[in-house]
Amino acid sequence: MLALELDKQTVKTFMGQLLRSDIFDAFDVRSVDITTHVRINIDGLQDAEEDKKPTFAAWESVRPLVYENIKASQKPKLVKIVFSYNAQTAQEIHPNAAALFLNLAYENDSVTFTTGTAQREFLFEKSLDTNWDEWVRDFFAKVGLEVADRE
Repeated sequence: MLALELDKQTVKTFMGQLLRSDIFDAFDVRSVDITTHVRINIDGLQDAEEDKKPTFAAWESVRPLVYENIKASQKPKLVKIVFSYNAQTAQEIHPNAAALFLNLAYENDSVTFTTGTAQREFLFEKSLDTNWDEWVRDFFAKVGLEVADRE
């Protein structure tokens, strides 16, 4: 598991990018929690068609809803988003990946990220975690986000 923190000088800019640009559109959304004067929870689970497994909504489709909720109220006290990569894309990163998670938490004017993985088959070796953590670091570098290991 990786724990990263966004440079504090870029938090405001980043939150604007998160809510108005496509930098996280490759991810699905498992859940969103927003706390202002009320708590709003968005479950990313989409209704499944008959005989199909449930799927999660793409960030691209949830982002406008999140933006409107944050824009319509005072500055949020807390925003938590659980992003995931769908199973097919996860397989490209590691063949044993059932799900890959990137958790975002905004609180007290700081943004932290943590990673997590779910295996298809339990194995003691950690190559899945290593591959995902490297992919996440590369993703942040590619989109120009300065993150550092969280202390």
